[in-house]
Amino acid sequence: MICFRKMAASNVKTNDDFRKIIGRKSNIMKLLIFCGFVTILVTWIAAMAGLLDSDSFFCGLYVGLGCGLILAGTIKVLQMRKLLRNEELLKKERIKFTDERNRAITAKAVQTSIFIILVLSYAAMLIGVFYSKIIFYCYWSMIIAFFLVYLACIKYYNHKM
Repeated sequence: MICFRKMAASNVKTNDDFRKIIGRKSNIMKLLIFCGFVTILVTWIAAMAGLLDSDSFFCGLYVGLGCGLILAGTIKVLQMRKLLRNEELLKKERIKFTDERNRAITAKAVQTSIFIILVLSYAAMLIGVFYSKIIFYCYWSMIIAFFLVYLACIKYYNHKM
């Protein structure tokens, strides 16, 4: 996402260029809304089929996640529509989007967050084996998957850029 932002920010020269980026972000938010509806629908089907108790913690968790995705996506879509209708706000956001300092802060925050998540996942993997091998294998799989995706992204962006 950071690489996409860096590439996108370097190509933004006018408000029309930024409008295209806002349009793509809006489409991503619409996908988020769709995922929220799918989450609620799958939860409802699982509850009706008896795979999930309708009064269980997980049923409430999944419905809450679905509602959260729908609400967050809807708010962002409405914000983007407002942005696209106001030329002054659009210019202000474009300047913020292309600001090198903001991009550097975002990149550093993502880098630090990923490192902390990896360390916590590693700790959970080491401790989790004492409670359940499933916990160990889940965290181990996530760490391996992360590094495989990371290597694939490096290869992709080295070839593309």
